[in-house]
Order: sequence, then C-alpha cells, then structure tokens
Amino acid sequence: FYTNPDGRAARRTTVVVLALLGVFYLFPTIYGALGRLYTPQLLLTGQTDATVLLLPGAAIGGLGGQLLGALVAAGAFAAFLSTSSGLLVSVAGVLSRDVVHRASVPAFRLAAAVAGVVPLLLALQVVSTDVSVVVGLAFAVAASTFCPLLVLGIWWRGLTDLGAVAGLLTGGVLSVAAVLVTVLGGVRSGWTGALLAQPAALTVPIAFAVMIIGSRLTRHRVPADVGRTMVLLHAPESLGVRRR
Repeated sequence: FYTNPDGRAARRTTVVVLALLGVFYLFPTIYGALGRLYTPQLLLTGQTDATVLLLPGAAIGGLGGQLLGALVAAGAFAAFLSTSSGLLVSVAGVLSRDVVHRASVPAFRLAAAVAGVVPLLLALQVVSTDVSVVVGLAFAVAASTFCPLLVLGIWWRGLTDLGAVAGLLTGGVLSVAAVLVTVLGGVRSGWTGALLAQPAALTVPIAFAVMIIGSRLTRHRVPADVGRTMVLLHAPESLGVRRR
C-alpha cells in the first residue's frame, strides 16, 4: 500500500492480492494430490510433510528433480525466515512500546527475546503434529480475533471500543484454549474433538456476538464522527470526499 497513490489504487491492490492468495492456496491441494500419486509410501510411514521435498525428485528424477527440490527447499526456508523475522520484529515492537511503554533498544531486545522464546516453547509441543493442522489452528485464532473486528469496524457504525475489546478477548481466549487442548493431545473424538480441532466454526460467531452485544450495551461510546468516517471509507473518490 505504500506505493499506491490513492484509495482507488489501494482497493485495486487489495483485490489483486486476494486473488493471488486464492490462486496460491490452490497449489497445496494440487501438490498434495501429486504427492499422493508419486510418493504414496509417505502415507504409510506418516511422514507426509516430507512430500514437499521428495515430490520433485519422485516426479522428475535425475539432476532436474534434485535442482527443483533444492529450489523448493530454498524457497521454503526463505519464506520461513522472512515471515518469522517480520513477525518477531512486529511483536517485539508492540510489546516494548504498547505493553512495557519503554521505547528503548534494551526494552526492544528483551521484548524480542520473549517474542521468540514463547513461540519456540509452544512449537516444541507440536513437533509430531501435521503442518496443515498447525496452520489451520493459527488461522482459526486469527479469524476469531481480526475477522469480527475488521468486518464490524468497516461496515457497522455501531461498534464501540469496549465492544471491540470484549470480542477480541473472547475470540482470542476461546480459540487459543482450543488450540492448546488440541496441541497437548486433549479430546480427539466426537463433536467436542471436532470443534476443538476446528475452533473457528464456534469461536468466530461467538466473537461476533460478543462484539455486537458489548457495543449495544455501550452505545453511548460510539464516536460522534462515525458517520463521516464511514463516508470516507465507502464513498467513491469521484465524489470528491477527502479527509481533512
């Protein structure tokens, strides 16, 4: 968004990025189908995560397969390091400035250590868990917190700060609790196990409901200029509406 000259370009960028993400998430399905075809032995051993590295060699073979496998491995490590380092810096910045309220280098270093050690300890508990399950659980936590906030914040003028905080905390606590139970080997059968493995099916509606109810109960805290904010968000730029 830093390179977009105006709101129209930013919205166009958003649509394009969403489309590219949609196309990208088709590839894991295709990759999994090819892995089932070319490396079926991994299903028997339970090492299905190795499909990412073994599929190029099994499908192509020879030097070409080795080079393609090396390229896939390099891309995976690059994506892992870039994403994790970016998240580490972001979380450390939030902890040092908004939680500790100390905008200094030592505070940032301490926050970075905490932001790195805590996920590392949690990751050690999911060594034997399938990557697709872990990614799904991470998305469930994000959906239970950010999705209600973004949808209601953009489209509903009745959202209040207390309602938003209540919904964020409720969705976050419930989804994280479900993730911990799943990761630590809790209930795995029946409806309870299914909901714990896919908590977003329950936690997202609950977060929406808490935000709406909390905002209704604190409607006196709705900002006075919410109408103008909604116009700025949704009015076409051709109308000449500008932020002052």
